[in-house]
Amino acid sequence: MRLIFVTGNYPSIARPFEGTFVQQFVWAMARQGNNCIVIKPTSIFARRHGSYPPQIEEENIGIKSKITVYRPRYFSFSSKNLFITHTGRWTQASFNRAVKKIAKTLKTPSAVYGHFLYQAGYAATLIAKEIGALAVVGVGEDHLWSIAAFGEMATRKNFATGSYFLANSQPNRNLLTNYLGIEFNRIRVEPNGIDLSLMFPHDRLAMRNRFGFDHNDFVVVFVGTNEERKGPQRLLDAVEDLQDVKCIFAGLGTELLVSSAIVRKGPCEHPLIPLLLSSGDIFVLPTISEGSCNAVIEAMACGLPIITAKGDYMDDIVDDNVAIRVDPTDVNAIRNAILTLKNDPLRRKKMSEACLRKAQQFDINERARSVTVWMEKLIKQSNMITSK
Repeated sequence: MRLIFVTGNYPSIARPFEGTFVQQFVWAMARQGNNCIVIKPTSIFARRHGSYPPQIEEENIGIKSKITVYRPRYFSFSSKNLFITHTGRWTQASFNRAVKKIAKTLKTPSAVYGHFLYQAGYAATLIAKEIGALAVVGVGEDHLWSIAAFGEMATRKNFATGSYFLANSQPNRNLLTNYLGIEFNRIRVEPNGIDLSLMFPHDRLAMRNRFGFDHNDFVVVFVGTNEERKGPQRLLDAVEDLQDVKCIFAGLGTELLVSSAIVRKGPCEHPLIPLLLSSGDIFVLPTISEGSCNAVIEAMACGLPIITAKGDYMDDIVDDNVAIRVDPTDVNAIRNAILTLKNDPLRRKKMSEACLRKAQQFDINERARSVTVWMEKLIKQSNMITSK
């Protein structure tokens, strides 16, 4: 298939950590033999993050065909409620024009995929309708935050017909159905996947030597942004005064965290993540909400026992064999779970083995294969209806 991916998140030289999960999905779809093109509009105000990325560039991922990435400029008006209107609507209109300008220069695709309902999903839906292609919207939001500019009723209307949805969890499917009235037969659930050829255990002591970590410390790893929802500060509070317990925080904003327990913090490029995970003993993510959490899957693939939240947003990913699940707002519960695993190396070993087995269920290449088959089926059905 010839596929156009529309996204507001995609790595660039200036922002290498932005949208790596989208990039990994695009690459996996390309490995299925699909001809993949990315349209990632770039705000004219992006200069505050560094130089503008090239408006056209190619990614060579070791397959015969390359992925072309288009980065047209557009005006972003932020996303603020002005009572009489919402600036997010102006941003959306500008985003739509930028996508349309590029799409008009390309051969008609088999499908147009947009990641998140707004801005990319709506732009993909409009473009697909105009050129007669299949529209697929990827929904990975932990809640429907992206609809703020339009509201529930307008969003229902915008996505009432013409689009199919790729939800990365059962709770996200329920969000689409319960709040937006999307029929179940228009939604496919596929939990996020990871590249298992990149995410695998490395020698623990070798990784500790590489990063300069003490061999005797019990190291807890956290991967995620520094926001209250993810809970890095709750994790720090939980390990306060715990003897020989140290923490690694990998993610945007974590460089602002302060504690003597921290041995490494700050954002890091994606290839470094499995190395940091492999240097740890356990992975802790006391998150309050998620769509489908790649960080937990990556930690399992590196063999780390998991401590994470109770809640249906984790049900598609973890079970009792791989994780201790706690109230993510309860610091004492997080602390007790850490101590439980710290004091029971045999349990950690069994959980680690279970994690490695469980991670095999989340191979991003298998996810891409499944999505490709689904999309091909939808295209065939659409062509059959059109020919009647």
